[in-house]
Amino acid sequence: MDIRHDNPILNRQITDYLTDEPADFTVEISRDYIEKEIEEEVRLNKNFPASYSEYLAIYRYICTKLLAYDGFLMHGSALAVNGKAYLFCAPSGTGKSTHTRLWREVFGDAVTMINDDKPIIRKQNGIFYACGTPWSGKHDLDTNISLPLCGIILLSRGNENKIEKASPTHLLGLLFNQIFRPSDEDAYLKTIDLVDEMLSSCPLYKLSCTPDQEAAEVAYRALNNT
Repeated sequence: MDIRHDNPILNRQITDYLTDEPADFTVEISRDYIEKEIEEEVRLNKNFPASYSEYLAIYRYICTKLLAYDGFLMHGSALAVNGKAYLFCAPSGTGKSTHTRLWREVFGDAVTMINDDKPIIRKQNGIFYACGTPWSGKHDLDTNISLPLCGIILLSRGNENKIEKASPTHLLGLLFNQIFRPSDEDAYLKTIDLVDEMLSSCPLYKLSCTPDQEAAEVAYRALNNT
């Protein structure tokens, strides 16, 4: 992908993703599109600096293009361990980043952050992958890797650490709120189809956890015993 737009945040974040390989497609974004996106964020009381709003608008535009390659944006914290990717999802402020930080504290260099906030999920040859991108939230934790998605975990706060398997029926509504949904009808319908296929093929879990290292240990044991 060749991105033809000058944004100071993106220019800083994109360094590890540059390549000499030919791009599959080119993204050229008009100033009108950017300004309309910023206006919408202001309307929704998202008072981000203009450069950050622009940075996010570029990503939303890219995500509509990625649907042609069976890719979509999912809000969550994706980490890698033992060659597998796990995606932790929850409403903002629940503690996704705190939980994945606990994994790094417990397992050290065995854990790699794929993307701490906005990974791309992409289907290739029938397998869904979690992919790193330069758009990774306020902590800027991301790595330019793609690994098979081996578990999606819906996280909630609790008084004890408990994880159990879940069905797509139980999690569809909650997880769908964490997915970027394009305004274009055809793109929206394709996103739904991809999400439905992902939920049918990837193990799903519900995790109730405390902000303690035991939470990472409990989750790790469950995910690696299935």
